[in-house]
Amino acid sequence: MATIKDAKSDLRKQMKGKLSALDENKISQQSQKAQNLILSLPQYAQAKRLSIYLSMPESEAQTDLLVQHALKNGKKVFVPYIHKPSGSKRKVIDMLRLHSLDEFEQGLTSDKWGIPSLPSDSVESRENAMGGKSVSNGEEPVETYDGEGRGDEGTLDLVVVPGVAFDEGMNRLGHGAGFYDAYFTRFCSDGTRTPFLVGLCLAEQLLSPGQEIPTTENDWIVDALALGDGRLLTLDD
Repeated sequence: MATIKDAKSDLRKQMKGKLSALDENKISQQSQKAQNLILSLPQYAQAKRLSIYLSMPESEAQTDLLVQHALKNGKKVFVPYIHKPSGSKRKVIDMLRLHSLDEFEQGLTSDKWGIPSLPSDSVESRENAMGGKSVSNGEEPVETYDGEGRGDEGTLDLVVVPGVAFDEGMNRLGHGAGFYDAYFTRFCSDGTRTPFLVGLCLAEQLLSPGQEIPTTENDWIVDALALGDGRLLTLDD
């Protein structure tokens, strides 16, 4: 019998083949529909602090419209920053703040996957979504990096979550590193911070009705899912 890890790996391979066949125009059109769904959510309208992933140049729902809209409307936008804490064997993510629309459009560099990324030499000065500045140690919640503690600023109202695949039960299949699941576990560890999680994906990334993503107790579900075909799924559906 295949393990959950093997089953997830097989599903990723299947999805990779399906997504690689999509042309740029279709991805762009679907991305716009899905992002507009998120823009219409009351949770987005009310959000003052939100995290948005920066998308790969292909085979993934794009997030440019969301980032631009949020920054233009005075929302604080935090983006993933992958790093390896000192003394750790594993990489983790922290959500660090984008400074401006100009920075998003002109001041980021591309990593080896073509994903826009924050310059490493700017990390120390950036607000961390969990409070304070700079990155965390990857194990404990951020408490103080600027001498002022977490306070009311150590929150996120909404997180736009990427995924390789989703199912109708709102389960998510990531790329396999476990970055987001580990981050949500750490972020919500004190029980007071519960951001609204919304998945963003192309229609082809939703599994067929009745098909489920294999999961473990460490996997987080999303509260809503915005699809490139114009559908919005929620836990109440």
